[in-house]
Amino acid sequence: MPDDNDKILTRTDYRRVIAWPERIVREAPFLEWATRDAPHRSLLDVGCGSGEHTRHFAEAGWTAVGVDVSDRMMEEAVSLSGPAESGGSARFELRDGRDARDLAEAPFGAALCLGNAFAFLETEDDVRSLLHGVADGLAPGAPFLMQMLNYERICSSGQRALPVNVRPLPEDEGDGEILFLRIMTPRPDGNVDFYPITLTLRPGEEPEVDVRSVKSFVHHGWRLPFLRNAYAEAGFDDLQAFGGMAETEFVEQESADLVILARRKG
Repeated sequence: MPDDNDKILTRTDYRRVIAWPERIVREAPFLEWATRDAPHRSLLDVGCGSGEHTRHFAEAGWTAVGVDVSDRMMEEAVSLSGPAESGGSARFELRDGRDARDLAEAPFGAALCLGNAFAFLETEDDVRSLLHGVADGLAPGAPFLMQMLNYERICSSGQRALPVNVRPLPEDEGDGEILFLRIMTPRPDGNVDFYPITLTLRPGEEPEVDVRSVKSFVHHGWRLPFLRNAYAEAGFDDLQAFGGMAETEFVEQESADLVILARRKG
């Protein structure tokens, strides 16, 4: 997970360029299915970003805790903290997921790490230490759901971009749209140079197109064979791989995402 604020979008743009209500509705059935057998309804959201998944679980009656190493994201996430009518609650803490067992709510009944956060782990040791840290913060039998892009498909196909996100400008910025572009250059080492770009589009105005932000960093494309071993070493079993946030088979050369569901041994 990134700890350099220059490597991420501003917290405001991150929330604006993702259609969060639609995304949560789309993913909710799979999230409910993946956590259906949790030993208890407390959840850790690792790399929680602006907090929408954490809040979703709070609204569903869970005691949900989101952690992230980005202070910019945490400033935005705390706006979603507090109790929910369902009896659940959400709170957020600036913390590395490796330290999950030190949270007051640990051991948790389930954990998430979504939004491609694993791609920011730079070394195999980073992956292993995060998995060990999450495992240490989970109750026996607790599910852990991770989602990242399928870099095997991206690199083998030479894919250069993800679909463009287009969202309306907020009212305080007037008429127009925000465009979110994600340009990629696959590298020989199996990683990907990643360029997230946000533009403001105001047809008929001057300028019609304006650059809001341009970033550049490396996505580390962890593959399933390594992850299987790393999960097992960290104390997880019953690993299942899916091709997206649904009960779809993971196909190495076809799936857009690599989604892993595993359980803490107990």
